Amino acid sequence: MFIYFHNKKKIYYKIKGSGKSIVFLHGFMESSEIWNFFYDMFSEKYKILLIDFPGHGKSSSYEEKTIFTMEEVADIVKIILEKENIEKSIFVGHSMGGYIALALAEKYSKIFLGLCLLNSTAKSDTKEKKKNRIRSIQFAINNYPLFISYSIQKLFNPQKLDLLQKEIHFLKKITSSISVKSAISFLRGMSIRKDRTFLLKKTKFPKLYIIGLHDLIIHEKKIREEAKLGYNCHFMEIHTGHMGPIEKPKEISKILEKFINLIK
Repeated sequence: MFIYFHNKKKIYYKIKGSGKSIVFLHGFMESSEIWNFFYDMFSEKYKILLIDFPGHGKSSSYEEKTIFTMEEVADIVKIILEKENIEKSIFVGHSMGGYIALALAEKYSKIFLGLCLLNSTAKSDTKEKKKNRIRSIQFAINNYPLFISYSIQKLFNPQKLDLLQKEIHFLKKITSSISVKSAISFLRGMSIRKDRTFLLKKTKFPKLYIIGLHDLIIHEKKIREEAKLGYNCHFMEIHTGHMGPIEKPKEISKILEKFINLIK
């Protein structure tokens, strides 16, 4: 189903199941399709909400926007929660989806039953990372198809690329539907996001990091240290690259099930 905003812009989301609510938030240049396995599995026991962010999946592109901040997307998520009468939920954010979940938690911490940061971090971009984002924007402008191809290769476990061709093709299909303007607006938004590590200590709800041991984007040693700083904060390591939800959905679902069962 869709929710409509001004200028006839639409945000696609789907919801299924009943009981405890779990909201899955996808990453940069992904869509709600990366959660297909989780949607089918968890909706048998819980109420599951998936959302396509602006310019991703089936949602409208905001071609006139030069930047999409994490806070703006978090507000869209909150509007959908209100529309569906969801007062409290567990949030699972993959990569950029984690940044958006943290932006939501800063403004609306009372709606959180728990938070899973999957291949994600509460820290802001370093100076070097910001420079890389700027280079990525120029790369995308100059040769968008090559930018997509190069980016996707870095997202998967480099030791298993030959065995992950089906998963790589699946992600390429999703990514190819996203316009260069949408990609750039989110790259800019990620580059200026706040450091929200303070929320790890400030918030009381349970938090779980799922860390990819072969993640080339968010390095596991730094994330392990970050997780240790938080209150009621746990971490689990898995043998994946950055695309854990696609590489090993069954393993991640088992970890999430245990985490969900801890939350009353």
